[in-house]
Parts: sequence; structure tokens; C-alpha cells
Amino acid sequence: MTEGDDRWISAAVAGDARAFAVGVRQHAPVLKQLARAMGVPDTDVDDVVQDSLIAAWRALAEFDRARPFRPWLVRIAVNKIRDLQRFRRVRYFLFAAMRLGEGEGQALPDEGAGPERTLSAQADLAHIAAILNRIEPGLREAIVLTAFVGMSQAEAAATLGVSPKTVEGRVLRARGKLAQYLAR
Repeated sequence: MTEGDDRWISAAVAGDARAFAVGVRQHAPVLKQLARAMGVPDTDVDDVVQDSLIAAWRALAEFDRARPFRPWLVRIAVNKIRDLQRFRRVRYFLFAAMRLGEGEGQALPDEGAGPERTLSAQADLAHIAAILNRIEPGLREAIVLTAFVGMSQAEAAATLGVSPKTVEGRVLRARGKLAQYLAR
């Protein structure tokens, strides 16, 4: 944990919401980047970040200050993203089943579709996000945490609750799959 994190965490654990706001300003951009890279629609990114920060605030007293803060916070965000994705899959399944039961075999509209992207950089990011969404979640999480969020393999391993060797293997497999999709 950095010395800066240690100061605001100490004050936040004591109940100082303004001190926690320092951490929010410092870490919220990483959480937004993580959510976008893991396929959260733009309309839900802020909600996932807010849910993650609220959960962190509530669990801050339980945070092990001998460990780095960022992997702990990112782990909370990964869990919130998984919760959202699980909820969407269940909701999609239920609504699709209801429609089929009514004789309507039509697919539901894509909830991730946002406004038209006008800048080429945004279009490229959307293309990469679509490709990332094709990769199985374990591989996607490892590549997003290391390549997009900038975590070391050890930090990503701590965040995901796996060994650094597992992260290394997942990153290699994810890169291979990305290369295959980009070559098409």
C-alpha cells in the first residue's frame, strides 16, 4: 500500500467520509476502465463503480492494511461486474423464455448498444471490447487486469484469488485468442 493510501484509509476507517473521497478520486478512473473493458455497457459503468465503492466503504474496516489496496478494491469491482453480468444473463433467459412461450421467437435488443461513436478511437475501443466479450470470463479478467488496468500478474492474482502462474497462463491464452479474433 502506498503511503498516500495509508493516510486516507486510516482516516476513512475512523469514519472520515472526506478521506474516503480522496480514495474515490484516485481509484474511480481505474474502476471505470475495468468495467468498460469487461463489457459493462456505458449506461451501467457509473452504477457498477458506485456499487463497488459503496461496498468498499462498508467493508473498509475489514481491509487488511498489510496488503495493497488497489487489488482489494478491484476485486470488489470484479465481483460487482460478475453480479451484473449474471443478473443480465438470468433476466435475458427469463424474458426470452417468456417470449418463446408467447410464440414470439424474436431476440431481445442488445442492451449494450449505446449512442453512435463518432471518434475512431472510441470505435476501436468498442471493437476491442466486443472481441474481449467473446473470450471466456477467466481469460478476459486476467488480460483486462494486466493489460488495461495495468496490474502486475501478482496483483491480478491477488485480485482474482488465483496464483500468479494461473494469471500468466490465462494472459497467454487470452492473447492467443485475441490474435485469432483480430486476424479475422
